[in-house]
Amino acid sequence: MKGPFGTGMVRLSGTDALFLSAETPSWHQHVGGLAVVDPSGTDRFSFEAVRESTNERLPLVPKFRWKLKEVPLHLDRPVWVEDEDFDIRRHVRRIAVPPPGGRREIGELLGTLMGYQLDRRHPLWEMWYVDGVVGGQVAVVTKFHHCLMDGVSGAGLAELLLDLEPEPPPRLPRGDLRAAPSDPSEWELLARALIPTIETPVKIAEYLLRSAIRGTTILSRRKVNPMPMGVSGPCFNGPIGAHRTCSFVSVALEDIRALKDHLGVTINDAVLAVVAGALRSHMLRHGDKPKGPLVAGIPVSTRIEGDTKEGNKMAIMSVSLATDIEDPIERLWSIHCSTRSAKELTQAVRARAIQSVGEVAPPFLLSLATHAAWAADIGRHAPVVQNVLVSNVPGPHEPLYICGCKVSGLYAASVLVANQGLNITVLSYTDRIDFGVTADADLLSDPWDVSDAIPDALAELMDAAGLGKPSEVYDPFDR
Repeated sequence: MKGPFGTGMVRLSGTDALFLSAETPSWHQHVGGLAVVDPSGTDRFSFEAVRESTNERLPLVPKFRWKLKEVPLHLDRPVWVEDEDFDIRRHVRRIAVPPPGGRREIGELLGTLMGYQLDRRHPLWEMWYVDGVVGGQVAVVTKFHHCLMDGVSGAGLAELLLDLEPEPPPRLPRGDLRAAPSDPSEWELLARALIPTIETPVKIAEYLLRSAIRGTTILSRRKVNPMPMGVSGPCFNGPIGAHRTCSFVSVALEDIRALKDHLGVTINDAVLAVVAGALRSHMLRHGDKPKGPLVAGIPVSTRIEGDTKEGNKMAIMSVSLATDIEDPIERLWSIHCSTRSAKELTQAVRARAIQSVGEVAPPFLLSLATHAAWAADIGRHAPVVQNVLVSNVPGPHEPLYICGCKVSGLYAASVLVANQGLNITVLSYTDRIDFGVTADADLLSDPWDVSDAIPDALAELMDAAGLGKPSEVYDPFDR
């Protein structure tokens, strides 16, 4: 495998390096997922079997055997090198959830696992086999750093590490995925970093110029595509701490599709409307009365068709959730107009190609700026741009299996950013949509108050649209 310099060196992209530099003791930059399985129908399933199966498939995900190697003085982006001391036992571990092992106990455990950072001395991922889940079930929690891959390739990761049938044929690596990146010496890294470091002032000047041009593009389209701004007030907006708390819930995909077809919107519009209804309900119950609608930051993949590389390729667009509108149908139409405008603006801005700031500034400058902003608690004083992150990730259409056992639930956990203590990641799986809620434990102590409101928000929308009651969805924890 050749890196960008014509050798076997594989350097992080600017966006991936930015995720590393942006990490502080409170701003974790890892994402995760929770799979729930019932092993009662097979004798193949065990902790040892899951660990061995994962180990056998690592050639399909080569980055899971790579670790970071920093450039001296952090003058340039780190490179990936093979971990010569890789030990699967360090990454796949076992833990038990306290009884009764229901959704709240699993959510608390998931929040605990998401609340500490990965060890950069080793490959940046880990997997936990969780015993004690209600009904004799087992949960599998996977956690990896955002610099390894984005949400879209992360969803594809499940299809690589898991199976599409209970008794699958052997799976072989594709192409040259077994090839490992070269391990350059400290002197080689330093020498390669000198020229980029000398060019930094010029790169920053070019970056600022391109940013100004892009800003002009945004300003010129304000009347056609107004960019919504977030509002102050919600309890989940504030300084972010280190602790996380998680919850999850599922709705039927056919209900979301019914809303889409009946009202002539997109699936993403309908999902955002359900989230908006749940957040509006939460704010009303807790006395939050912001002067205006909440604004969601929506990660948008910039990955072109056929691109299967694991690196991050994404942008963020701002969408009004219209939480100040009481009527659910009118709220949905407002969201639809906002998403359409945001997409048009995003396309116009993309035409003004600009590098990631991670490509321009050396890591030591980015890290210095990030930690200075964190220490100064800049989120408390800066204007609110967005209130919540909402990601809609397409997942597998077919059931997944782990060592012969069907996955009955697949829920995501994700990152929080400055002043935004709530992330809702939506993952479609077979005939359902699974909502994963990640929150700052100090700002939102009970994330179930949000996730439990999601089915109610769907019911409100369907009733207003004359579509009847929501479909029943299998709940693996209802035992």
